[in-house]
Amino acid sequence: MKLVDEQQDHIKILAVSQFYYPDTVSVSQHLTDLLEALAERGHEVSVYSSIRDYENPGNVFSNNEIVNNVRIQRINNTGFGKKNKISRLSDFISFNFLVFMRLLFVNRNKVDLIIGMTNPPLLSYIALKIARFKNIKFVYWTMDLQPELAIVANYIKPGTRTAVSLQKRGDFIFKLSDKIITLDAFMKRHILKRTKGVNNEIDIIPVWPVMNKVYSGDRANNPFRLKNNFKDKIVIMYSGNHSVMHPLTTLLEAAVILSNDDRFLFVHIGGGIGLKEVQEYKEKYSLHNVVTLPFQPRENIHVSLGSADIQVVSLGKRCVGFTHPNKIYGSMFIGKPILYIGPENSHISEILDKCEGNISVNHGDSDLLVEYLDRFAKSSIEKRQLIGDSNQNFAKNYFHPTKLINKMADSIENVFR
Repeated sequence: MKLVDEQQDHIKILAVSQFYYPDTVSVSQHLTDLLEALAERGHEVSVYSSIRDYENPGNVFSNNEIVNNVRIQRINNTGFGKKNKISRLSDFISFNFLVFMRLLFVNRNKVDLIIGMTNPPLLSYIALKIARFKNIKFVYWTMDLQPELAIVANYIKPGTRTAVSLQKRGDFIFKLSDKIITLDAFMKRHILKRTKGVNNEIDIIPVWPVMNKVYSGDRANNPFRLKNNFKDKIVIMYSGNHSVMHPLTTLLEAAVILSNDDRFLFVHIGGGIGLKEVQEYKEKYSLHNVVTLPFQPRENIHVSLGSADIQVVSLGKRCVGFTHPNKIYGSMFIGKPILYIGPENSHISEILDKCEGNISVNHGDSDLLVEYLDRFAKSSIEKRQLIGDSNQNFAKNYFHPTKLINKMADSIENVFR
C-alpha cells in the first residue's frame, strides 16, 4: 500500500544507526519503516549500520545490499555482545569509530541530510560534528536521553567526568540539530530544560506498532497458543527487550504469589539483560507458571502477541521522560488489555487514562497486582474483549503505523521548507 500520494523534492538522506534490517530490535524496525517510506516518496536513502545481529553478534549480515530501495552499508565492528558492560562498551566504541571514518569521506554533494539516533551513545554527536563541518542538515531522532538513562541504569555515576562529558555532548546535539523528533511531551520538557529552549524545532511523534497484521482468529485456536501449550490459562505476556529501565520485579513477585494458581501463565518473550532476573526467579522459586521464549519474527509477531490475554508494559520509577516503552502501541493495536507497572505520571498513564478497564500498579505493589489479576481472571471473556476492542480503536485513531510514518516523513521533509 502506498503511504503517500505526492512526492516531495528529491532529498539525499543518510541515516546512521547500529541497528537496522534484518535486526529485530525496536530501533531497527522503526528506522527500517521510516527509511523505506522516505525511499517510497522518491528520496535517495542509505544507512550505515552494524553487520552484526544485536541479540546474537555471532550472526552477521551482508556488507552491502539494497532492500526496498534503501542502500544498506554495514560496518564490521566488534561483536563481544551483551555479556557485560565492558563488552557492550567495546562494541559501541568500535562502531562509533568506524562510522566516524566513513563519515569523514562522505561527499557533501551526495548527502543533503543525516538522520542520527540515540544508540549507541555519542554516535549522533560524531555525525552532527561532521554534518556541520560539511554543511549537511541534521535530524536527531531522540528515543531516549543520555546521560540520564545511563545514570538511572547505574552504568555511570552522576557528577562524574563521564556523566558531565556525556551531558555536554548531548546538549550540543540538542542545541545544534536542525530538527529534533522525540517521542512524548515528557521527553520534550527535559530537552527544553537542558537547552533552555535554544532549539524550538522539536516535533513530538510517538513510534508506531511494528506490524501490518492483526490476529483476528479464535483465542483457543491461536497457533502460538497451541504450539506452546498455553491451554486455557490466562496468559500474562511481556514481549520485547528485557531492559533494566523496564523492571519486572513486581510482576515476578506476583508470579511467586500465584505459583500454585493454575489459572495463570506468565510468558516472557525476547532477550535482554533483565531476562536474567526472570530466569533467577524461575529457578529459585521453581516457577512452573513462568515461561521464557525467544524473540519472534516480525512477520509472526501479531500471532504471538495475539496469543496473550493481557500485555505487560513496564517503566522504571526514575525513567519518565528519559526512555519510552513503545510496546504499548503494538499491544493496543492488536486489541489486548494492558497491565502497566510504573509511575502514575507518564506517557503510558496518559494513554490509559483515556481507555477504561486496563490495569495500572506502581512498582512494589505485587499484592495489589495479584488482586487485579484475580478480578481480571474472574471477568468474562466478553468483558476482556471489550477492553481490548476499546484499546484497539484508540490505537487505530492515534497510533496507526501509516499515519505516524507519514508524520515522521513529513517532519523530515519540512527541514528543507
